Amino acid sequence: MRRRIVPAWVGLVLLFLSASALSIAVGPGGITGAGMSSVMNLRLLRLALGVIAGGVLAVVGASLQGLLQNPLADPFTMGVASGAALGASLTLVLGRTAGTFAPVGGFAGALVTMLVVYALARVRGRVTVTGLVLAGVIMSFLFSSLVMLAMILGRRTLGEAIYMMMGHLGPVFTGRTMWLFVAVAVVSIAGCAWLFSMSRSLDIMSSGEEAAETLGVDTQQVTKTVFVISSVLVGMVVSFTGAISFVGLVVPHLVRMLFGPEHRRVLPGSFVAGAGILLLSDVLARNIVPGGLPLSIVTALVGVPFFVYLLRRRL
Repeated sequence: MRRRIVPAWVGLVLLFLSASALSIAVGPGGITGAGMSSVMNLRLLRLALGVIAGGVLAVVGASLQGLLQNPLADPFTMGVASGAALGASLTLVLGRTAGTFAPVGGFAGALVTMLVVYALARVRGRVTVTGLVLAGVIMSFLFSSLVMLAMILGRRTLGEAIYMMMGHLGPVFTGRTMWLFVAVAVVSIAGCAWLFSMSRSLDIMSSGEEAAETLGVDTQQVTKTVFVISSVLVGMVVSFTGAISFVGLVVPHLVRMLFGPEHRRVLPGSFVAGAGILLLSDVLARNIVPGGLPLSIVTALVGVPFFVYLLRRRL
């Protein structure tokens, strides 16, 4: 395993660099012409957003899978992404200036959703993997419907509603939202670093809550911390990109195949791989058809076959 670590890191870094180069170089507008400077600025912003979004979703997915001992846990299947999208949507429909508070609404929606899912899955003092998945799927469907309802009642366009539910990397940045995104990026990196610092606790939690308690881990505190940090990160990302599926689910499994189960390698590896895969998905999404596709369409077309492969290996 140790012999594979360096080649695996080299592969992930090459994936990320290649995806970044394609994200800048490939697009319907090309990279030549009088408006090249404006096009490049837009693509650099899209690149930065893709790195933060893909990295955060993958890291949160890896953290939740380790914490809950649930291979199906990720921001989308747990309903957290849909809850964050609902919170962000409610701030957007309140008025133009309310968009500044979209990250706050996204965080509130993500945190409430995670608490509700955890409460629904807890039966007789125990939380089961099946209960978490079922509760997350139920909340995801419910909040996706409420997002559509909120956007329609708020007289937003159908395209805005679809992109909020299925994700995109093409928000329109203004001077105000630019500084807001910078703040979100800084907080996101800090939150991921915090989760990295909890790698040892997540390793122990992966062996079971009872075993972790016998080794002196404060499982309640670790659970609360991971839930809150995950909610903050997902809420802020979804407020800019909408709900993107499969990145947080598939990427951690792919990284574990390369590095093994230790979170001190899985979490940073997931950030790099998640950023690279989301950027590649965005390149495909904006070049397949004029106007681009919602990101979840591309991530699902790539993620579903890979996840079926993983499922067949485990059966």
